[in-house]
Amino acid sequence: MDPLRQVFLPYLKEGETILWTGSPKRGHLLRDADIILIPFSIILLGFAGIIDYIVIAYRASLPYQVIAVSFAAAGIYMAGIRFIRDYYRRKHICYCITNQRVLRLSGRRRKLVTLPLRNIERLDKSEEKDGSGFILFGNTNPLWPWLFGKFYFASQPLPGLELIPEVNRVFVLLEKQIGVEMSQPLLDQVRSLNQQQAN
Repeated sequence: MDPLRQVFLPYLKEGETILWTGSPKRGHLLRDADIILIPFSIILLGFAGIIDYIVIAYRASLPYQVIAVSFAAAGIYMAGIRFIRDYYRRKHICYCITNQRVLRLSGRRRKLVTLPLRNIERLDKSEEKDGSGFILFGNTNPLWPWLFGKFYFASQPLPGLELIPEVNRVFVLLEKQIGVEMSQPLLDQVRSLNQQQAN
């Protein structure tokens, strides 16, 4: 049996069956926005180095020291830390589509977020050259995942599925399932679970 299916089995409600499980692409990835962000981070690091030298050489006051350290921290984050963070964030995400819901487990503590299929009002996809891609729920701006590989300014806790392999196949599966009615007992259980997570 698929190990991801085993992971999601304890979270299933009565009458739910798993249709698909998957996770985002692994490894270090470069985004389209990195064409701009990598040179900018190098310039920022150089600028921060000059400011740090001036602050140390002239023994500047505390506010100037804070500004200098902030520039250096921003440059270091953009040049390297964000790639490591993204790598580990994707490593701990997995998805499941059932006949009733979309489920996402994330983080080492396996935080569960669910979205009933009947709540998906709009479905879009963005495909990469290798066949992987993003599936977007609702009114999420498709530019953000395409540029940055993440969902920004999303209005719901589960705005979509990111960098999943065979995105077309999963998209077709979701399209077929969106029209499926959710039973009232299951809907009540999902609402109760979402309220518990919100508190």
